[in-house]
Parts: sequence; C-alpha cells; structure tokens
Amino acid sequence: MNDDISITFDEQNKIRVLDADKFRETEQLKIESMEFIKKILAMDEIVQNLNETLEEYAKKIELEKLRAIGERNKVETEQENRKKKLMELSNVLNEKRAELDRYQIELDSLQKVEQDQRILIEKLSNNEA
Repeated sequence: MNDDISITFDEQNKIRVLDADKFRETEQLKIESMEFIKKILAMDEIVQNLNETLEEYAKKIELEKLRAIGERNKVETEQENRKKKLMELSNVLNEKRAELDRYQIELDSLQKVEQDQRILIEKLSNNEA
C-alpha cells in the first residue's frame, strides 16, 4: 500500500483519509468558499439592480433630451414666425403709408380744384352782378 496515505479517526470517531489538520483546513476553505460565493451572488444582485437603475435613468435622460430638442425647435420656429409676422406687418404698414400719401396727394389736388372752382364761381358771380 501507499505510504503517503494515512487513515485517522477524528473527534467524532469517523474515519478520515486526511489528517485532522488538513481536514479542518479543507472544511474551513469550504466554509470560506461558500461565504465568498454568497458575497459574489449578493454583489451580482447589486450590480443588476444598479444596471436596471442606470437604464431607467438613461431612458429618462433620453426622454428629457428629446423634450428639450422639441422645445428648442418650438422656440426657433416661434422666432422665425415672429420675424415673418414682423415683415408682413412692416409691408402692410408701408402699403398703408403709400396709400396715405396717395390720398393726401389726391386730397391736396381736390382742394386745389375746389378752390379754383370757388374762385371761378366768385368771378362769375361778380361779373353777373
């Protein structure tokens, strides 16, 4: 038989192939390994929760980005609409001023014609009298 193998009895009178110290070390390693596995599983759960939370925040951030882009587009569109409206109102104002100038010229012309006609009527009235 092999000389490296030693059969011993532990405190509970169980037969052991390993000596008691190596068996205790193996049992301790087993316990530590199980604790390490529990910690790894707990860490994995924490990482999964963190990933889920980060994904939720990423979705919220993307939604807010899109909302901000939409608001910026609204502002830019409103600015363009105001410029167009200002140009339209400016054109209408210029047309109204030109119309006012034409009416003023027409009024002056009609007043001159009226004055000339009154003078003519007065001359004719004075000649007949």
